[in-house]
Amino acid sequence: MRFAGNPPCYAWPGIDVRYTPALCLAESLGYERYQTACNMTVDLSQDFSDDLPVSDDREGVAGFVRENWNEAWAWEASQATGCYHAEVDGEIVGFAAWGTRPHWFGPMGTAPAARGRGVGRALLRRCLADMAATGLSHAEIAWVGPIPFYAKAVGARVERVFWLYRKEFS
Repeated sequence: MRFAGNPPCYAWPGIDVRYTPALCLAESLGYERYQTACNMTVDLSQDFSDDLPVSDDREGVAGFVRENWNEAWAWEASQATGCYHAEVDGEIVGFAAWGTRPHWFGPMGTAPAARGRGVGRALLRRCLADMAATGLSHAEIAWVGPIPFYAKAVGARVERVFWLYRKEFS
């Protein structure tokens, strides 16, 4: 049994550390904390313009995501309000999506061979520009992997932290 998210359909990645009664309940029932997840927040009032060409091809992106990450992310990309990808020599090398939940950015990923070239940054900024255009004042970047990337690329800050718990039953 787990107190943890089950992508793509989950409310939160785990128990928000600010929800003390739930943390106490999980631990009193013998659940062990096995992972920490966090969400970051980014202010959408900044200028997110970039000049990397990106396009929206849900079918192609879903296949790329399924092949390089997992089915849950492929489903989220196909269901997102906005989903973009970047190509190099006709091959998809990165994707980013937003709007699977209100105010949420993600998922996003860049192929290992294309990392460090600005692909992820451009896709992130394109999605955030779209979100800002809808009138949102901030975006939540859910279940963040590389915290330094988001902090540097768009000034995102850790806003919420979640502890994931599990317990084995026989």
